Amino acid sequence: MLNILKRPSRTAYDYIIIGSGSAGSTVAGRLSEDKSKNILLIEAGASDRNIFIQMPAGLGIPLMKDRYNWKFFAEKDHITESTEGPYTPRGKVLGGSSSINGMNWVRGNKADYDSWRDCGLSSWSYAHCLPYFKRSENYQQGDSAYRGKSGPTKIIKAEARNPLFQAFIQAANDYGLTLNQDHNGATQIGVHKTQRNVADGIRHSASQAYLYDQPNKPNLEILMETRCTAIEFSGADAVKVHLTRRGENFSVEVAGELVLAAGAIQSPQLLMLAGIGDKNMLADAGISVRQHLPGVGANLQDHPAWCFEYSATNPNDSLASELSYLGRLKIGMEWLLSKRGLGISNHFEVGAFLCLTENQTIPEVQMECIAMRGDFAPEGIQIEPGYQCFTSIQRPSSRGKLWIHSADPTESPKFKFNYLDTDEDKKLAIAAIKATRDIFQQPAWNGRLTSELSGCDTLNSDAEILQWAYAHVESNYHPCGTCRMGSDDQAVTDETGKVHGFNNLRVVDAAIIPSIPTGNLNAITIMIAEKIADSILGLAPLEPEYILRNQN
Repeated sequence: MLNILKRPSRTAYDYIIIGSGSAGSTVAGRLSEDKSKNILLIEAGASDRNIFIQMPAGLGIPLMKDRYNWKFFAEKDHITESTEGPYTPRGKVLGGSSSINGMNWVRGNKADYDSWRDCGLSSWSYAHCLPYFKRSENYQQGDSAYRGKSGPTKIIKAEARNPLFQAFIQAANDYGLTLNQDHNGATQIGVHKTQRNVADGIRHSASQAYLYDQPNKPNLEILMETRCTAIEFSGADAVKVHLTRRGENFSVEVAGELVLAAGAIQSPQLLMLAGIGDKNMLADAGISVRQHLPGVGANLQDHPAWCFEYSATNPNDSLASELSYLGRLKIGMEWLLSKRGLGISNHFEVGAFLCLTENQTIPEVQMECIAMRGDFAPEGIQIEPGYQCFTSIQRPSSRGKLWIHSADPTESPKFKFNYLDTDEDKKLAIAAIKATRDIFQQPAWNGRLTSELSGCDTLNSDAEILQWAYAHVESNYHPCGTCRMGSDDQAVTDETGKVHGFNNLRVVDAAIIPSIPTGNLNAITIMIAEKIADSILGLAPLEPEYILRNQN
């Protein structure tokens, strides 16, 4: 039973955590294991005890609701042809984005973390991160050298029985990708059945794994529907946070540390509102400068993605055939009664990681597939028979930025991704589109799908393909990097998430990622929170695990 309150029971807390997402719930769960400390977890959104959050197959519904989703939009950049910038949903609910995401469990590539080490973050090599990945997860099918089997987050592998999923696996084989039994293990390259954080038929979000499923912790209090409006300082110490809930304003004192875990969009916003950021931008927003840290809001990264859509020549091949009104009712009843059936699927059941550049050994492209045409736009859901493949560039070299234009904490920050801003990313986008077309033109499909519905299959020249890429690029919902770790002038935090120039202020979420990893960010953000929680508690870090076998 969680200790959820309408007002804090104390005037001061040893640890105050703002944001209850992948990082916030993890940090709160770990810090509360120290019974001598009092912890306050603050969430701007509502409870996650909703059937469509709990039921994996209902994942599209919370995305549509303002109650659970901040529904951010990036600013238009030079390549955007739509009337507004890329849609960027973020969770506004207990569990944050881990309560509304696609539940694909991907830990990134060994080389991602070794590159962090090589840029000066000596404690973030793969050997240092691996034990925390393992501590975070419970996955019974993998090699124990790489996989955790007793952690809080339960992971299962999709069955991928649908004929369109089976056709994708065979088509990828024909293209040249071998079936990878564990893309979070010794190697990442290949076609795979998706691993998803689903346990006992329900979404195993960070809040479920680190809060609900843990023993009752009376030293952890949770405030929901509560926003942080300001942070008060005394010199280099954060001493108080100002909060508002349903029109009532109040404050709590920071007796120990303040942890910002509001995500890559809102953690930098909170710093900027407190006068921590680029001095010129802060002056333009009418905010007094407390600490000039020009890297706050810089280095914004995401995985640019393209959705390839196909109709099914036999509608019964598609999962959409089971999602009529009566079909959804049947699925819902089966899930409610037994936690079985299609209700336990996150729909993403197959995918692939592949290299496209000659002599490259680290995947440059990820594919994630669903056996229907599902449009989960902000204005509503539309499902039709067919197949969708979401192809995204991993580790793009383009960088965006985030800023605020007002001292009003209720106004959303502005941000721009600058997708395909480098020649390297343009070339990779063209190669990724060609590779996707090749896979969907393999004989294994045996006429099950039509040609690609946007006309991508008819494009001939690289210039035409690049123009199509400009017109159809969208976010893969993986913003990160806006408060990156490091020691140079553009870094915002040190290796433990502590903000430069302050004694007790940390950022612990995807904002501190220095360079975007190869894959979805939920598992990675949980690992980061697991690792820094030990630092906050003053515990010795887990011993690095050096594995001689290659991982690529």
